[in-house]
Amino acid sequence: MYLKHLLRVMLFWLFAMNTTFADAIFDPDTNTIILSHVLAGDGSSQTESIYATNVRITFDEVISAGISWPPLIHPLPWPAEIDFFDTRNQELTISYITTPDRSIERKDVVIKIDSVLGFDYSESIAAGVSDFKFRYVLDESLPVEWRNDFEQIMANLQRDIPIFAKPGWYSMPVFAWKSDAEAPLPFISGACICGGGEGGSYDWMSLEISAWEIENSDIHRYSVVPHEYFHVYQISHADLSGLKWLMEGPAATLESIYVQEHYGVDYFSQAQAPLLSGLVRESPSLYESFSASGEADDNYSGSVFLTLILAEELQNQGFSEAEAYRKIMKDFFLGRTKFK
Repeated sequence: MYLKHLLRVMLFWLFAMNTTFADAIFDPDTNTIILSHVLAGDGSSQTESIYATNVRITFDEVISAGISWPPLIHPLPWPAEIDFFDTRNQELTISYITTPDRSIERKDVVIKIDSVLGFDYSESIAAGVSDFKFRYVLDESLPVEWRNDFEQIMANLQRDIPIFAKPGWYSMPVFAWKSDAEAPLPFISGACICGGGEGGSYDWMSLEISAWEIENSDIHRYSVVPHEYFHVYQISHADLSGLKWLMEGPAATLESIYVQEHYGVDYFSQAQAPLLSGLVRESPSLYESFSASGEADDNYSGSVFLTLILAEELQNQGFSEAEAYRKIMKDFFLGRTKFK
């Protein structure tokens, strides 16, 4: 009832709106919510998930009314949020709900569904297959070749390093554009997994692709994609914000391994080793902090060095090269390995 009172000013669903980009809309007169994208799962990789679009529902209980935000947190081209139905406790989290004029915005409204009235499309995602949903916003300033390669890279990564959706962590927009073009939104820049500020409490992947790299066919225009993807994988499993080298080292190592395998480029030798500072041997503890390592970790060369040293130590203990990297880049994040 609180949600109904809160959003009483809402208008009925605007059929003229492109539902591909619309967020959740609530019609209090019919007690109906229309959700443009819904992912249903139990937060594990052990059972199948379901993804559906343009889902029409009614509800009978508001568990929490969410957080209110000032208008225009979601200006275009911010893509529509995906909502998550937790099949364990039968609760639906509506990531973002708004009036058509966006004068009212609400985040993370949690409800109990009464009934599903219908949907336009649905698909099953098999157990063990990545169900975390990335929403691409690829600017036209980027060449078609880059956009095609980007989508192939993401498909490869989701196949080989699956990220599994769970309550509170199930979707992320990806903004990519050429650096000599205007950024998609004023608060988005650089290459990072970012959040907060003018973007509210949402997270996003930012891929500002250097115009120089595109014009000179520099491999970093592609290697940055697996690097940032791996950060999403890491965040899914662990908070390493206080341990820089273990956050950036594996991500930058994966970056090099990926372009070696798929593009035949030795990024380790070309772009990391030449920047290595002797400080990593003299004071490796500095690389636990972004501020302390500073420029000495240019292109994360020192963090990569420490990752490679760790892999070598594991091999000295009898693990194969593949097993060593699996422990660093997978088992550790799944809680199967602890480094002393």
